[in-house]
Amino acid sequence: MLKKKFDLFLYIFLIVVLTACNLPSGEATATEEVSDLALTVTAQALLLQNSATPEFTATPQFTATPENTATPSVPQVSVSVNTNCRTGPGVVYDLLGGLNIGQTAEVVGKSSSTGYWIIKLPGSSTICWLFPQHATVSGNTANLPEYPVPATPTPSLPAAPKNFKAEKTCVIDGITLKYKVTVKLTWEDVANNESGYRIYENGVEIIALAADSTSYTYNTTIPIVPPPGSPAIFTYAIEAYNSAGKSNQRDATVQCQ
Repeated sequence: MLKKKFDLFLYIFLIVVLTACNLPSGEATATEEVSDLALTVTAQALLLQNSATPEFTATPQFTATPENTATPSVPQVSVSVNTNCRTGPGVVYDLLGGLNIGQTAEVVGKSSSTGYWIIKLPGSSTICWLFPQHATVSGNTANLPEYPVPATPTPSLPAAPKNFKAEKTCVIDGITLKYKVTVKLTWEDVANNESGYRIYENGVEIIALAADSTSYTYNTTIPIVPPPGSPAIFTYAIEAYNSAGKSNQRDATVQCQ
C-alpha cells in the first residue's frame, strides 16, 4: 500500500520536473514555484516512506526448564516381596510385623554388620529390623545411626497343639491274626516358636515332624488279643518342642475290635 503511494508521488514529481524543463527561461518565478512544488512532493513522499508502520518481531517463546526431582530428605524403603520385620536380624527374634509390596516405610537406622535396615512400620510407631534382601532404599542413608545387634532372646516354651484327633481304619489279617491299622492324626498348630512336633505311640516316640506341621498318617499293626473280639487300644500323643523345652502333650486313643 505504502509502496503504491510512493510510486504515485514519484510519478507526479517526474511530470512536474519535465514540465519545468519545457517552460521558457525567462519565467524564473514559475520555475522556482515548480522547484518548490517538486521539493514539497519529494518531502511528502519521504515522510510517507519513513512513517510506514514497522514490522513487529514475534516474541520468542521460552522452553520451561524441567524441574529436578528432589531426593527425599528422610530415607524411605519399599520391598519387591512381602517381608517380615523383627526385633533383630534373624528368625530367632520375635516377629513384630512386615512391609508389603506397594508400601513404603521410614528408615530410621541401619546395621552395617548384618545389612538389615531399621524401619518404622507404616501407620505405627513400631521400630523393627527389616530383612534386606528384597528392600530398596531411597534417600540419603549416610547419616543414619548404627544400631547394635540385640542379644539373642531366650525362647519361651511353645504352645501345645489344639484339637488333636486320631481317625483309624482297622482291617483283620486272618493269616497273621493282627489288625492292619491306618491312623490319621490331625491337630491345630497354635505355636509360633516351635522347632517341630514329636508324636508318641503308647509312650514311645515314633516320629519328629517339622515346625508348622498339622497332620501325620501312620500305618501299623495291632495284635488281636485273645479271646477274639477283645478290644486292642493304642494311645497316641503329640507335643511341640524348641530349644527351651517342650509343651504339654495332647493325646488321642485308637481302638480296633
